[in-house]
Amino acid sequence: MKICAVVQARCSSSRFPRKVLASLAGEPLAVYILRRLSLAKRVASVVLATSTHHDDDELANTVEAAGFPCYRGSLDDVLGRFTSAARAAGVDAVVRITGDCPLVDPALVDAMIARFEQEELDYISNVSPPTFPDGLDVEIVRMAALEVAEREARPGHQREHVTPFLRDNPQRFRLASFVNPAGDESRFHWSVDTREDLELVADIIAKTDKKMPLLTDVRRVVNEDPEIAKRSSRMRNLGAVQSFLLDLDATKPRPKIEQSNALWERGKAVIPAGTQTLSKGPSQFCSGFGPKYLVRGKGSRVWDADGNEFLDFAMGLGAVSLGHAHPDVIAAVTEQLQHGNTFTLMHPLEIELAERITKMVPCAERVRFGKNGSDATSACIRAARAKTGRKHVARCGYHGWQDWSIDASYGIRSRGVPEDVLALTRPFPFNDLPALEKLLREVPCAAVILEPVGAVVPQKGYLEGVRELATKYGAVLVFDEVISGFRYARGGAQEHFGVVPDLAAMGKGAANGFPLSIVCGTREFMEPFEEIFFSFTFGGETIALAAARATFDVMEREGFWAHAWRLGEKLQQGYRAVAKEFALDGITDCIGLAPWTVVTFADSQPWTGMQLKTLFQQEMLRHGILFSGSQFICLAHDDGDIDRTIEAYRAAMRVLRFAIDSAIVDRVTLGKTNELIFRRA
Repeated sequence: MKICAVVQARCSSSRFPRKVLASLAGEPLAVYILRRLSLAKRVASVVLATSTHHDDDELANTVEAAGFPCYRGSLDDVLGRFTSAARAAGVDAVVRITGDCPLVDPALVDAMIARFEQEELDYISNVSPPTFPDGLDVEIVRMAALEVAEREARPGHQREHVTPFLRDNPQRFRLASFVNPAGDESRFHWSVDTREDLELVADIIAKTDKKMPLLTDVRRVVNEDPEIAKRSSRMRNLGAVQSFLLDLDATKPRPKIEQSNALWERGKAVIPAGTQTLSKGPSQFCSGFGPKYLVRGKGSRVWDADGNEFLDFAMGLGAVSLGHAHPDVIAAVTEQLQHGNTFTLMHPLEIELAERITKMVPCAERVRFGKNGSDATSACIRAARAKTGRKHVARCGYHGWQDWSIDASYGIRSRGVPEDVLALTRPFPFNDLPALEKLLREVPCAAVILEPVGAVVPQKGYLEGVRELATKYGAVLVFDEVISGFRYARGGAQEHFGVVPDLAAMGKGAANGFPLSIVCGTREFMEPFEEIFFSFTFGGETIALAAARATFDVMEREGFWAHAWRLGEKLQQGYRAVAKEFALDGITDCIGLAPWTVVTFADSQPWTGMQLKTLFQQEMLRHGILFSGSQFICLAHDDGDIDRTIEAYRAAMRVLRFAIDSAIVDRVTLGKTNELIFRRA
């Protein structure tokens, strides 16, 4: 394979004009770089690519006088200029070096070419992720791939920086990263962006006592000289970062949020914490970039206070199953409103809906209604305590805001709950049967409460094991199906997994966004409701009951469950495929069962998972997707919505990959990093 090296340079640098003609080790910087590259054994020729602008006449003459060929092309279309220079050299592949990398290492170039040829790659770089010092950046591109980029890359960042098109389309090319065998040295900056940078490189070369020092010589100087090491520490790729940010805003402008912000300032003055629901607050939606207030919804779309339209996957935190403002539900509610809503006596709808639920949910022999998930879970716990005469509760996960469900791990959110009440709730980990048995053996518990499935799927035999342990130790088994109820199957997760609890709390999605929660269970374990206090004015409020009846009608008639599983699987597989394209599958995943998936991000030093999630969410918002991490499929979602979302994933992954590689996640994040709701003081 014939390979040339092309050094890309011009005189019109904004930060350091004519730097490529500045003197380094006794000759112009551009010539010095060309001489270093000519020492690479696997490079057939070395060429300078510069522009036809008159500012670059002296550069071209200087390089040619030093014995190196020079190709001249467009000033603005750097990709076109670079490709034409490589094409003129008649090679199969090209090594790309920029004119600000005077310490480029010939041995590193040879090593990367060897791998490039051995693995038959289209592109390899040592900047994704960046593990070498800035200024030792090397990219190798097959000519066929470079010509595709030249034909298809759009103006902006992709043409100004030559190779972004290849990295932006990993599914089309065979890409690889060359990782520094000496470890991460990306903290060092030996690229020449300023006069101070040039002085640093000159001092490093002088201290090696060699005109063309190897990388090992440079490392020795930096390791032995604290001042040089300190001067070498700087943020990398400042020009590329600025260009990238400008290109993002030019391609997909950020949403305008002036009205949202104005409303937030009003709301904070009269609403403690500014929001009724912590999960809906700005701290969960990239505050400063994302919207804060929604004013209407229709189907799978919502509109914010500034008129921005978003494709919705958070779906009212999972409460909207059919889509916003579904006509059948609206009609049922409107009809009921004609007859009144809250009455002095009971309403027949209470019986009708309760009878229907007993036919749907495996554990449901008797039914009570509430308004919120916390109503339902708390009622289950009160009934379990009444049934068993015990006071302790074994809890796994989140079950609402009531005192019984909180323990010390909630941090500042546990304020206001007496310590003796906190001590009554004992947490246990999911998918760990030995831990649960140890807890039940040591502490007699009234109830074992858990979500049968959530972001994490139960291991084979786990739910069956929980059922056995609860029975063995005399605890009431409560499934918190506030989210999972009616989502995975007609009878909830208990039907899907074939494990029947004693009591279940259900609700989200049952009434397509109208406030309704459900407590149901076997006759034996619902018996305490004949005596315990579970009573409130709006327990039988008829609008929500009518909405639930209509919602169940639509779900059964239109095959909600098959629809949610099919589209959810397409969305989940699409996410995982795109993450793999950008080599981010070790950092992020889309977990859970298809009807409700959760996107997760792991820490990737120096960035936390929350920082990465915030940046990803920001870019999804930029592309018109209301993204919270939770993805609830509703009946209104269609294949077009899923396809659009997968393309938005790709755009967001592209930004995330660039930000991680350039070590600028914080700089590219334009809003505040999201916060944990349950956090330490």
